[in-house]
Amino acid sequence: MAERIVAYGKMNDVKKNRFKWILSGVSLAGGAVTAGLPFRTDLTEYTLEDDRIQDDLTIVILSDFHNDYNEKGIQRLGTMVRSLNPDLILMPGDMAEEHHHQERTFEFLEQLKGIPMYYSTGNHEEYRWDLTELKDRFRAYGVVVLDEKKELVQIKRTTLEIAGISCRLNMSSFMPAAVNELFDSDHYRILLSHKPNWIELYKQIHCDLVVCGHAHGGQWHIPFVDIPVAAPSQGIFPKYTDGIHDLNGVKMLISRGLTRHYHGIPRLYNNPEIVFLKLRSKAK
Repeated sequence: MAERIVAYGKMNDVKKNRFKWILSGVSLAGGAVTAGLPFRTDLTEYTLEDDRIQDDLTIVILSDFHNDYNEKGIQRLGTMVRSLNPDLILMPGDMAEEHHHQERTFEFLEQLKGIPMYYSTGNHEEYRWDLTELKDRFRAYGVVVLDEKKELVQIKRTTLEIAGISCRLNMSSFMPAAVNELFDSDHYRILLSHKPNWIELYKQIHCDLVVCGHAHGGQWHIPFVDIPVAAPSQGIFPKYTDGIHDLNGVKMLISRGLTRHYHGIPRLYNNPEIVFLKLRSKAK
């Protein structure tokens, strides 16, 4: 009987040690996740030059807000945007969410009133049955909706031609010739289009800059090497998640977006961002 008691005691020690190792592993994993959660909103600056730009312009790009943030967070974002003194704001989609989730989005737009804003839809907005009403509410806040439309925008001595296409299910929904018909001037041309994976379409568009969102920066990044793990429509280790890419002479700028999670899945080692683009004359 005594031998059985001793053996039982040793078995408990083994289990206790294993339990300690499991707890240590869980603690380390939890710490790694916590360390990677969004702790700020990055301000990311890019500069592009072109002879048609007569005066320096500041363009703020906001995407993938997804009706996120509380009142305090919305005020903070509004202050960040206004501190950049933008000449205009571009919003390439998913500012609202599907299923009527948009009240926080409108609170954010209220913070930005008075700044020229241009918007095209994202996939989550296209899912909505009340999309027409949603666009009307955007317009009530001074937002110009550019789904299959364009605007000539005069800022100081520079004219921009800004067009947008809606976020349909497939790239094949758009013929390059039809998109090119949106542009009819020699001014600097910008296209708003939500999905950055429509590369073959953008290579055939006669514009200078395509502005996208959608990829959320890759959602998770591998720490220390900053490699994105996955993105909607691109799968594992996606290529087009942020930054500026050259597509046969057309520049594509991708915003990592503002939302801190995606259907409850948090970003890791990949902060939300506000992009501000400086357009300058080559002569300078």
